[in-house]
This record gives sequence, structure tokens and C-alpha cells, in this order.
Amino acid sequence: MLIRKSFRKKLIHIFLTMIVAVFTFAPYAYGSSVKEMALGPTDAKEVEEFADTFFSQPHIKDQLAGAVFVIVKDGKILLKKGYGYADLEKKIPADPDRTVFPVASISKVFTATGIMQLVEQGKINLDEDIQTYLGDVKLKNKTDYSLTMKHLLTHTTGFDFTDTLESAQHRPEPLPLDKYVKENMSTVIRKPGEAFRYDNFASMLQGYILQNVSGKSFNQYITENIYQPLEMKNSSFLLTPEIKAKLATGYNAANKPFPVYTSNPIEQPEGGMFSTGKDMAAFMMAHLNKGTIEGHKILDKDTAEMMQSIHYAIHPKLPNMAYGFETYYHSSHNNQFVIGKGGDLPGAHSWMWLLPEQRVGGFIVFNKDIDFREELFKAFMDRYYPMPKKEQKYVASTQEQLKRFEGVYRDLRVNPWVTKITATQQGQLLAEDPMGKNTLRQVEPLLFKDEEGTLLAFKETDDGRVAYLQYHNPVSLAERLPASKQFSDVPTVHPYAAYIKDVQQFGVLPGDTDGFFYPEAPVTRAEFVGELIRLIGVRASTHPVIFTDTKNNKYAKEIQAAVEANAIKGVTKNTFEPNRPITRQEAAAIIWGVSQALIDAQPADAPLAGEVDPWAIQAVKYAAANKLYGPEVTSSEKGMVDYKAKKPLLRQEAAALFYTYARHMLGG
Repeated sequence: MLIRKSFRKKLIHIFLTMIVAVFTFAPYAYGSSVKEMALGPTDAKEVEEFADTFFSQPHIKDQLAGAVFVIVKDGKILLKKGYGYADLEKKIPADPDRTVFPVASISKVFTATGIMQLVEQGKINLDEDIQTYLGDVKLKNKTDYSLTMKHLLTHTTGFDFTDTLESAQHRPEPLPLDKYVKENMSTVIRKPGEAFRYDNFASMLQGYILQNVSGKSFNQYITENIYQPLEMKNSSFLLTPEIKAKLATGYNAANKPFPVYTSNPIEQPEGGMFSTGKDMAAFMMAHLNKGTIEGHKILDKDTAEMMQSIHYAIHPKLPNMAYGFETYYHSSHNNQFVIGKGGDLPGAHSWMWLLPEQRVGGFIVFNKDIDFREELFKAFMDRYYPMPKKEQKYVASTQEQLKRFEGVYRDLRVNPWVTKITATQQGQLLAEDPMGKNTLRQVEPLLFKDEEGTLLAFKETDDGRVAYLQYHNPVSLAERLPASKQFSDVPTVHPYAAYIKDVQQFGVLPGDTDGFFYPEAPVTRAEFVGELIRLIGVRASTHPVIFTDTKNNKYAKEIQAAVEANAIKGVTKNTFEPNRPITRQEAAAIIWGVSQALIDAQPADAPLAGEVDPWAIQAVKYAAANKLYGPEVTSSEKGMVDYKAKKPLLRQEAAALFYTYARHMLGG
């Protein structure tokens, strides 16, 4: 799915590892002596009281559109209840038996389950190079290492891009799965198995391989081998008329309804599934019962246990991925072994969690851009699996010992997410990232904890060099960067020096090879769009460009990606004028368009001074209101903002715009 605003709210917990090798951990490794004290949910009436109390809280009740909440234990449903409305205007209640929701990335667990069925049938080998199963699709691999199904299942593929920006509305007709994969094939640029990065394309490939190996369409296979055995009668990867008639309306935070979700490709293995609370209960119970429920089997016991075991972790105490399942919200696990999967789409946010050792599972889905999933999960775990407070023991460290961790680390999935690590004289680490500044103390050789109890983990290469960390972003590691460039024409006292240094860390606006940045040179239209797409971190388009005058431009594919996201338009239908210097109002318009496509940006207001063309007023107001500028923009005593809209955008100003926009995207 896209990197959305709701995704940013999921940030809190984290992991690490002591060696480069990929670990395989059995669930029992995460047990504790507290386990005997935790009774878990047992009484249906009491669980309903817990849920009612949670949803009656004013800060939740007042913001809620609709929700469905399900709890299962020992093969029985303890709770299956709707709250609020599936449709606010029509006052249709959210019904756990009838209301269909997009479950978004929870789809990935169904896709992975289908893959594991083929594994136990001997049709797929987890250690075989996936080229074996791709048919006429050619894998692009720039490393000397095989990419296997294990890597796809654990999101450790090493792909250059794992997300696209293309809008489903861009195409008159969505593509079939096989054609979509052929058109959008990513390239392996990093050793598979080395680093975790949430990978939508990996799950897309799993679905294509499942279809290719089974000889059935993806949705047909899942229907026949998962939905039908579990009697999931209201679940599908296709938006059929029957599904659409029961589909909950999705709302943004202001209760404005989103259009009905459409997917591209037609069957979307990584995030296109629709389901109900009742159907999700059946799926959870089947997994918790080791693949079988009420005589209906979807997996052998050994396969189910393999799927639910951790197969990649940056640290044994902080696992990342099982097969298809992930691990989030670690600070609320309370010494229990928890796996799960979250999902995010415009107006649909879900979270499924399983405690395999306790045979307990939960599922929550909201049809509005609000996020109470973590709060609900924490309340559930504290209620039913309380953990006594235990004094944390720390490792005594010196500043000199901790200097090996110092540096700037850039997120592998979200380019603007940069974490700066500094060793302090007190023998602690200072971490600065979009979530703020935190002080951390060492608890193990590669593990640190901040003042809020959140863990930061480092990972070493084979030669002992610290190469990765993971902290506030739970869906990917961050890679240590080389030192920033020093430009001869940007002294440290330059008013834009900090902006220019920071955008270098984002991987955009590189200077020339002669060691100059040329801060007062104008930015072209092509350069601005191209560097913006690189800032966001999504792949360039693989399709033919529509603007005839961009075909030989080095940013042609990035410009096409922005077109496919419905984020930009040409000067004419077929031209873009890529080499013309971009004006500041044109840059604001592009930022506004990308923001609407990427984070569902809403109009903002700001009092403007100076000239602005009518077509750019809303965009300039958005930029001014969100302070997307550097020291070149000033405000009058009355608060009027002069954005200098018609002037050319200079490179130093573009650096300030990209930096402030990155902070804005990440909620800063």
C-alpha cells in the first residue's frame, strides 16, 4: 500500500541482532515465568464489558465512524461485535456478520498461507531460487545470491523498490496479476536475507507464484483452499457486486467518504482482500488450532507451526517476521509470544493479533482514518496478560565505547526517515529522528532502551561494522550512511547549509562531481519532480512516458510516476517543458498534488501577500500554512505570508522545501 499518514501513526516499537545471519526462532523462546499468572480472556460477557468500556471512552466514541472487534480463544468466539456505523449517512450499523471491510495488508497472511499449502504439497521449495516459479517473468538480480521464497515471506528480498505510487484510477481497466508483475518487476540490489524492509512487492510476487504454480487464478485458489474450507462466505480478493453491496464506507478524519476502493492489479495479493469479522474469526481459529478447525484443515500442524515461528529478527528479543505474520507493538507484548498483521488503506485500518501459545486471537477494523489499534491492543494485553514491573538492568558504557554506533541512518523504505546517533559524555546515546530526541541506555551489546521504554537495535555486518538500526519505525531497518558531502560553495555559515546537508542524507539534490552545490542556480521542472519522487522513496515508472519532450530526460521515469499517481499534469496534453526553470508556485502545485495522492492532504488556509496566479492559490496556501519553505519566505506583522510565488525556485530553496516537506510527511 502507499506510505500513508495512518502508517506514520503506527510508529513505536523495535528490535535488533548480534550477528548478520538470519535467525529462526521457535515461539517457545519468548515465554516467561509470568505466563502462569496470565489467565487470558475466558468469559464472553466479561470480554464484552471490556470492549464496551473501551469503545465508550469519549475520545474514541466521538471520533468513531464504525468498527468491528473480534476475540477468539480455544476454537470459540468470545466476542464478535460491531460499534458505530458502516455508513454514517444511512445510519447502517457496523455488523460483524454482514459488514464487509477492506482488510488491506492482512491480505498478506492469506497469500502466505496459500504459499505454505503449496510448500507442504512439495510444489514449492522454500530454499529454491524463485526464478524456478516465475515462468516467463525474468528476475532482475544484481547480487551473487539467490532470492528464495523464504526471503519473500520475511520481507528480506533486497529489492530496490517495494512500493509504487500509481493510482488505481490512473488506468481505465486494472491489469491482471501476471501482467502487472511483468510491468513492475523490482530489482534485487542488496543481499537477500540481510535486511528487513516491509515489502508489498514481495507479497505481490507470492500471489503471482501461487497462481503460476497452482494453475488457478489467485482469487480462485484462495477461495477454494482457504475461504471454502473455513466457510468464509463473505471474503474475496475481488470486488464483486455481492461484496460491494455489503462494503463499509471509508471516511477520512473529517468524516468525508472515500470513493469505493479499487485495486490494481485486479487481484491484489498484498492488500486487496475484503472480509467480515465473522470470517476473520474462522481464519484466526484455524491458525491457532495449528491449521484445522472443526474438521476443516487448511494446513498441516507442522506447516502451521513453521508459519507462526519467527524467521527473521534484528535481535532475538525483538523479532520482525514469521512467514506472512509480522510483530508490532512490542512494548505491549507483556512477555507473551505475539504475531500479527496490520493493514492500512484510505478509510480502512485493521490489526489482527495471535497468541499461539495461548490459542487467543483478536481482530479490529475501523472504517475511518483514525488509529486506536495500538491503544486497544495495549488495553487487551494489560487486562488479560498483565506483567509485573521489573527493574531494568543496564550495561555500563563509556562515550568512547559507544562511538562505534555514531552516524546517520536512513530508513530503507521511507527515504526522509533519518535517525542521527550521537554518543554522550554520560555513556548514553542520543537519537534524533522525526519522533524527536531521545536518550538511550545500553541493555545488551547491541540493544538500547530510551526513557519511554522503547528499544533501539543495531545490526552488524560479518566484519563487525555497525551497518543498520531499527528504532521508531517498525516496518524496516535503517542503513548507516557515509559522511555527508562538503560543498565548496556552501560554508557552514550559509543560511541554507543545514537544509542542504539534510537533503543529502535523504538522497536527493546531489551536488556536482566538482564539489559544488550551486545553491543559487534555478531548479528545472524535471529536476524538481524527479528529486521529489526520489525523496518519497517510491519507484520510478516502468511504463512509456506520455510527455514527448521528456523522453531523453534523466528524470523521465520519475515524471511518469508522478503522472500515474494523478499528482501532476503537463503544460499541454503531451508536453511538460522539463528543462524550463520551475517557479515557486509551480513547485507548490506539484507538492500539493503529490500530498493529495500520498497522504490524503486536505486544503489549508494561510493569508497570502504578493502575487499568486489563481490556479496556484490553493497550493501556495497549503505550502504556506505548513511552512514548506526556508528563510526566503517572510511574514508581515499581520501574518501575511509572501511566498514569492512567481519567482524561480533556486536549488537552496528547493533544499529547504524538500526538508520541510519531509518533516511534514512524517508528521513533524
